[in-house]
Formats: sequence, C-alpha cells, structure tokens
Amino acid sequence: MTGQHFTVAHDAPLLEYLFEILPSQSRTSVKTFLSKGQVTVNGESRTAFDHPLRKGDRITILPKGISIARSTRRDAREEVLKAGVNILFEDENYLVADKPSGMLTVSTAQGSSAKSGHREKTLYALLNAYVKVNARMQRREDLISGVQPDRSTAKIWIVHRLDKGTSGALVFAKNERAKDILQSKWKELVAERKYVAWLEGTVEKDRGAIQSYLVENPKSLKMYSFQEEVKDAQLAITHYKVLSRSRRYSEVEFSLETGRKNQIRVHAADLDHPVAGDEKYGADTDPIHRLALHAATLVFRNPFSGKMVRCSSPLPEAFERFRKL
Repeated sequence: MTGQHFTVAHDAPLLEYLFEILPSQSRTSVKTFLSKGQVTVNGESRTAFDHPLRKGDRITILPKGISIARSTRRDAREEVLKAGVNILFEDENYLVADKPSGMLTVSTAQGSSAKSGHREKTLYALLNAYVKVNARMQRREDLISGVQPDRSTAKIWIVHRLDKGTSGALVFAKNERAKDILQSKWKELVAERKYVAWLEGTVEKDRGAIQSYLVENPKSLKMYSFQEEVKDAQLAITHYKVLSRSRRYSEVEFSLETGRKNQIRVHAADLDHPVAGDEKYGADTDPIHRLALHAATLVFRNPFSGKMVRCSSPLPEAFERFRKL
C-alpha cells in the first residue's frame, strides 16, 4: 500500500507515538495527518488523538490524495444512509440494498411526476450516484498508488424490483455481465427469497400455496388473477406460512416460486386477506400508513465467487403495531 508504514514498538496513545516516529514533522503537521484521515491503524482510519496503540500494531500514513478519496467514498455512503437506505452487501459485481417503503426502485411514467417537472427520488438513482463516486475515487487512489485504474463505465443494473410500498432487500448488478448471469440463472442461483406481510383478518390455514395466472391491465396497471390460463397470462406460484395472529390481522411469511409483478399482493387478495394498506388490491385498513409487505430475506449464490450471499433485512418497527390490533 502507498504511504509510510510503521510497526508499533510499544503501547502508547496514537498522537504521542506519531510525535515519536515523525521527529522531523511539526506537531501541527502530525495533528493534521490525523484530522485529515491520513492515518490508519491495522487498516482502519483513526482520527482520535488518544486511540490506544498496542505493540505490533501497523500504522500507515497515507498520501493526502488517497485520504481525500477515501473520505469522499465514506461521505457518499453516508448520503445513502441519510436517504434511509442501508447497504446489506457489496462487492465488485453486486450490491444489495435495504429499500425503504415509499421509494421507487426506478422511475416510471407514473412515478416521475413529469407534468410538474419534479422527478421522484429513486433507489436506482441514489445507488447509481454512489457507485459512480466510488469508482471515480478508486481511480484517483489507483493513480496515486501507481496502479492501472479501471476506466470502465461505473453504473448499476436492475436485476429485479420491489413495489414502491414494499420495503426490504433488493439486489442490483454493477456490470451488465453480472446482471445477465443472475437474471438468466435466477432460479438456479437464488436459494431463498422470503417476504413478511400483515394481512387483514384471520388466515385460518397455517400454511398453503396459491397458484394462478396473472395478467396486467395495461390501462390501470393492475394485475388480475385467473385460475385457468388465459391470453398473455403468466403462471404465478406463492407459498405461505402463518407466523402469528392478532385479533384483526395475520402475520404471514411468503416464499416465491415465481416472481411476477404484484404477485404476493394479488395472491393475498385471492386468499380474501389482502395486505394491510393495499387499497389497490382490496384492503380496507391502513393502520401504519404504508403497504405492510417487507422483503425480509434474500439468499443467492454469487456466480463469480461461488459463495452464498445471505442478506436479511430487519422487519420495520411499524409492523409491531399489528400485534396490538
């Protein structure tokens, strides 16, 4: 790694030890190294003057340009967090984000508010900006370090989507090849995909499956369910298990055998127990002012590393309110 490297010879507070090993630097300059994020201990950036060092720790003092690049990357991630989005997994090929309810996955004709000139913030736009900043800063760091930078276009690719009202784990690809592989081998690579929803009323059977053919109305964009195959219909199969019941609602875990638009919402309505807050598919109540549907678990085999990637999104705190209703 580019920079000055030291192995700690004895226990000491960080600033005190830096004064000791950098006798030619003014005390002000040494403090600046810390405040500018140029000092790492065992690979982690440290800025606290009194950070305790232990014998054998590794100190690196980075060039200013590298510390700025890393700081910029940290700031970019903070912007994502400020928007209410947590990154559950990221490598050079994939990024799994925890989408909040109310945020579009990607802009649509309906969702972009084109008439008013206002474009609604989307998860795609937010993460695309984040990936671009990361790539730009990595190129800067590579140049300073004398490494040939990757100059390929930085962007993300949509692998699958969640409805605007649905929250939870959603995977994007960071290059077109990664997108194509995961999409084309989705059934083979995705080992687990579970959702949790609160449905209106008491679902009597503890577990079961719903199978039907779904067709979208091009004008209303609403999906319709048919027991027999009809023109342009797609087979949809959903498995469900009741997790708990309150007086007026049922907490249900869904797993998808197929991935159709609005599939869980339509099949919940087919059970005569629509998802709470889902007026589009027949819900009468909206106690938490959002669609009570959450993508809780996503597990897939990374086709590049061969390793299983397990992403779990915690249930929204608002869901706890159903237990008292």
